[in-house]
Amino acid sequence: MKKLVGLVLVVLLTMGACATPKPYYETTQGKKKLKHYNKLQFGQDNKR
Repeated sequence: MKKLVGLVLVVLLTMGACATPKPYYETTQGKKKLKHYNKLQFGQDNKR
């Protein structure tokens, strides 16, 4: 019984961690905007 409860708990935690959305700055659109704003504010080109 303890193994079953532990297994269910691990599965739920794993699924919950994968279901959360990415922060905006980690998305493709967010990275483009960050690059644009850094260039405007600081004169930086993020060449990586």
